[in-house]
Amino acid sequence: MDKATLLARVVCQLKDLKRKAAETRQPLPIPAEANGVTTSTEKPRRRRGARRLEPRSTMGMEMKHFKIPRRVTAIDLAGQGLAGTLPSSPGLTALESLELQGNALSGAVPPLRAPSLTRLSLEGNAFTSLPGDFLRAAPALRSLSMDGLPLPPWPFPDAIFSCPSLRAFSASNASITGRFPAAAVVASLTSIRTLRLSHNNLTGVIPASLGRMASLADISLSYNHLQGPVPAFGPAVAADVVAGNGFCLDEPGPCNAQVSALLRVAEGFGYPLNLSRSWTGNDACNGWLGVVCDASVVTALGLTNYNLSGTISPAIANLTGLRKLDLAGNRLTGEIPDALAALPNLVLVDVRNNRLTGKLPKFRASVDVSAEGNSPSLRSHHGSGQGSLDDGSSPSSDSAADASSKLSAGTTVGIVVVVLVSWMGN
Repeated sequence: MDKATLLARVVCQLKDLKRKAAETRQPLPIPAEANGVTTSTEKPRRRRGARRLEPRSTMGMEMKHFKIPRRVTAIDLAGQGLAGTLPSSPGLTALESLELQGNALSGAVPPLRAPSLTRLSLEGNAFTSLPGDFLRAAPALRSLSMDGLPLPPWPFPDAIFSCPSLRAFSASNASITGRFPAAAVVASLTSIRTLRLSHNNLTGVIPASLGRMASLADISLSYNHLQGPVPAFGPAVAADVVAGNGFCLDEPGPCNAQVSALLRVAEGFGYPLNLSRSWTGNDACNGWLGVVCDASVVTALGLTNYNLSGTISPAIANLTGLRKLDLAGNRLTGEIPDALAALPNLVLVDVRNNRLTGKLPKFRASVDVSAEGNSPSLRSHHGSGQGSLDDGSSPSSDSAADASSKLSAGTTVGIVVVVLVSWMGN
């Protein structure tokens, strides 16, 4: 059979299948000659006997109408105008390559339990959810691309660290939100060459070790909410990381000491997005959320009811000018660091209504401490020579000074009135 005859036969078979599918709405098998599907009668890891024929004539066909043979080792349906959803349990355990990019597929990405899968391309579709075990059953993965998927916010996939052979990961504009685990990338993805995660909501500080990865050749982290020093990459690395982030400088170099201390405080909270959006640049006194300064010195940190989780960092003790610390009404855990008791100017600590444990550090007697709503061990130490807050809150020093000033003025006026009345009576 010549090539032209085979081509005409394949096209006719696919058209007939499409017509029958529209009539019956029942799953129909794709013939072995269909384009884009590579099948094998050999063992899963062998490609001998595989066949793949042209042309690409599945344009516009809906995936849900077909059953794909179980011995498939590769599917290439890129840019075929496919719509609909993927089968919930494809059962493609021998799959080595799945390329679905550039279609209009929607719904959920099904679980992919394919231990031999090395290439997965999903970008440019309309998938709206990922399976709970995404990537956990694909340890041989070498290339993953999922740019532009309209997913709900989701964290960086930790399961990717179980793919030690991964060489390319591209997930720009994919709604990835939260801390960027750069240290784990350095430790686990030692073969990574291409890492593209721009236009997401990643937070955190990038360690210098990322720039020293020997395998890395192409990295894009622009337009996230990354902070701290700009990492330095070698001249052979195509790096796009500065634009759209909140680094303290526009080029590699250390941050201001107060900025560095506050970023370590944010690290204890897991680099929450609300702080990452505000705590940018190299001046903590320039509109940073919850930060109060006096003469360019941080004197107060007030983050009440910001839904913070994580722990209180001992790096707060590096803010030597700090007078007030208010972290009430969050979900903080762990202990209050003993280092806070050494702050020389501290007058107020409010950590009420968190989930803190341990014992209260030995603050000076002049420091007002409020720790109700935490572990009983903290509550039992409250007020033992630490000062107290009668109404459960503390006025700022400025308010206290204002109150004192008003009292003095009122007393003076009263004295003047008494003297004036006495003089007139005479």
